[in-house]
Amino acid sequence: MVEGDDESPNYETYVSGVYDEMASSYERIYLKLSQYYRHVYGELYEVFRDYFNGMKIRSKILDLGSGTGIWTMLLRKRGYHVVSLDISHESLSKCVRSRRCSDSVQGDAVKLPFRDGDFDAVVAYGSVFNHIVKTEDALREVSRVLSSGGYLIFDVDNLVCPDMAYESLLGGVSIRGFLRGLINGNGHVGYWYNHDHESIPFRFFTIKEIRNMLNSYGFRLISLRGIHVISSVIPSRLHQWNNGVMSSLASLLYLFDETLGRYAPFKYMATTFLVVSRKNA
Repeated sequence: MVEGDDESPNYETYVSGVYDEMASSYERIYLKLSQYYRHVYGELYEVFRDYFNGMKIRSKILDLGSGTGIWTMLLRKRGYHVVSLDISHESLSKCVRSRRCSDSVQGDAVKLPFRDGDFDAVVAYGSVFNHIVKTEDALREVSRVLSSGGYLIFDVDNLVCPDMAYESLLGGVSIRGFLRGLINGNGHVGYWYNHDHESIPFRFFTIKEIRNMLNSYGFRLISLRGIHVISSVIPSRLHQWNNGVMSSLASLLYLFDETLGRYAPFKYMATTFLVVSRKNA
């Protein structure tokens, strides 16, 4: 069992509620106002481009946690048949209204309404698995709906990194949970932010846990890349949403991320892991 509050029965309601409220402003907040997240999206796009420019993946793709359809739109422009699934009704509505989504489904990743082997790839960008406390159930479902040799590409936040050490002192991650991850590789359920005075569970992973879960559900790890590697020495709370001195310093450190994020041991201290995996044939 993951250490932390992983028994919260209503986390799906909290998450869907938050993203319903954020649907109209999500892109402005995360793609325009925050250089921190622009950097994350830039790194995600590099891997996206490598795998979806018509070379390695065939035709039908599930955009898991599609939100307002940023990645759906890019996939459709490349000629793929994309099914967009999200727990947030308002996010999907915006996706449809903007004509990014042509095949949208509101649902939960732990119970996917699709046939076995229905997809050639699953993309889960935007900390999708961090929002699912019972991540094992979601990975089991993803493995079921993927065809043999299908790709799963996703990003997750790392428990054992300098930024989470700061967060453990602020209460988002318990000190005990952080230390357990550091010592024995167990993940931890901490908290994202408050919504209507409720703390939303947010699952943080270790590299050991990611490898074990992928192996357990029939995937092999193709590559793992770190995002916010050196910049994680500056607490993200100090540079996510402002343009001050800390933000300027962090932006200089971003310049080293693309290189260091590819190599051990540097990539293991990253705030976010970008993972490419493939279902065993």
